[in-house]
Amino acid sequence: MFKNLTLVLLVLTSQLIVAKDIDKLISKFTFENGVCKDAMSNSSAKVYNASLVKDRFGNSNSAYFLHGNLGSYINLGSRTNLKPKIGSISLWVKIDHLMPNGIGVKINPIITTMVNEDDDFNEAYTIVYDITTKKVATNTTFSEEKQVSVYSADSIVLNEWHHLVVTYDNKFLSFYLDGALEGKMPKNFESRFLEGDSVIVGNLVTRKNKRFLNGAVDDIEIYGKVLNQKEVLSLYNAPNPNDKISIVKSIIVTIILIVLILCIIFFIKWRIRLYLKKELEKKELLNKSFEQDIKVLKAQMNPHFIFNSLNTILQFIIINDNGKAELYLTKFSKLLRKILETNTYEAISLTDEIEILNRYLEIESLRFNSVFLSEIKISKEIDPNETFIPHMLIQPFIENAIWHGLRTKEGEKQLLVKFELVNEKTLFCMIDDNGIGRDNINKSGSINHKNKSLGINFILQRLELLKEIHKMDYKLEMLDKVDEQGNSLGTTVEMYLPILKN
Repeated sequence: MFKNLTLVLLVLTSQLIVAKDIDKLISKFTFENGVCKDAMSNSSAKVYNASLVKDRFGNSNSAYFLHGNLGSYINLGSRTNLKPKIGSISLWVKIDHLMPNGIGVKINPIITTMVNEDDDFNEAYTIVYDITTKKVATNTTFSEEKQVSVYSADSIVLNEWHHLVVTYDNKFLSFYLDGALEGKMPKNFESRFLEGDSVIVGNLVTRKNKRFLNGAVDDIEIYGKVLNQKEVLSLYNAPNPNDKISIVKSIIVTIILIVLILCIIFFIKWRIRLYLKKELEKKELLNKSFEQDIKVLKAQMNPHFIFNSLNTILQFIIINDNGKAELYLTKFSKLLRKILETNTYEAISLTDEIEILNRYLEIESLRFNSVFLSEIKISKEIDPNETFIPHMLIQPFIENAIWHGLRTKEGEKQLLVKFELVNEKTLFCMIDDNGIGRDNINKSGSINHKNKSLGINFILQRLELLKEIHKMDYKLEMLDKVDEQGNSLGTTVEMYLPILKN
């Protein structure tokens, strides 16, 4: 609703602005009170045997009536501002009678200026009333081979005021009648003008042609640009310049509309800000809820990890290997301290995460008498000190790989942890082992499926919560590697983790 209302207001505002002022007006004759001067250059036109009459608004002495003979016409002058190479000619005309008398081409000229001194194909621009078709038309010529005309679709009503506009550039010639586009024709040449030739209203005199206009003309305006449909329509609907009350009313209405538009825009912005504020508050509450859920899950995961480590120390004590128990306990306490130091934050630097993983690998290597090889790789585009990820998401999978994939495997045992940058918001982590594979683990019955699924479920739940918070596709995939015969080659865990702010 707001979008449609805004569009209507913008259109209304643009129409008001266009109606008020059209740029590149280079010549203007209003003929008010018999003044026949160009309002833009203050240059005088010459009026020959024309009478002052009422204009279309009924204002006295505000238009010139031409009497339909060779001696009745207006010479606007030969200045260059009357002959733009790209431009528009706008005027009002009220034709009283068609004038069949005369010689040559069967037209009554309204306004014309020449491109050359020839008797034919000589119009730089012209607007005429065609005696035969009773239509108005415009015409422009470059040469005998290049001439373009546009006629009105229907004949015009005599003894009524009509607004005529011709626009042209190097490509097109267009003609408007009473605010409506009558036709647009390809032109494809640059307009030329006969130097020193005048722009004549109501008369055409050459050796071959002698024609004239019987009617009134008013408000001749020339623009140094091609007017568009809105601008032409605004000229057609222009108010009476002498109606001071209407002008004041128009100004007041315009001011009221502008104030109304500003109030509506202010209201719309206020509603949008209010909506965004509520959405932000809702999102903050939701994020706090998600963060609280994550803290609960972390609190559940940490005891799970600690229990496994204490169980290992207990095994060393049971078998009376106190030296290993002491060394293991020392390394475990350092690891636990590091975990506790970082556990108060949701985000942990990749540097700290890798330190925790390395210490954990040292402990597990000690537990299993260094029977497996491990490596952690980081791609070059990652700065581990400035890259922060969620806490305690990787260690459980390393633990599973060692305890259930590598511990019972015969031969070489390898574990690879690799970090790669996906984009500025996502980090890829891979935990790859060449252990016995998940199928063989399940068949052996060597693991507590409840404990294993509990740890994985914790991680899946945290990833789902992080997806909701950051609106990114963070996911976890566990892939079984097999050879061509279907024998297990180990397990690969792929995780897409959010890169968090510190």
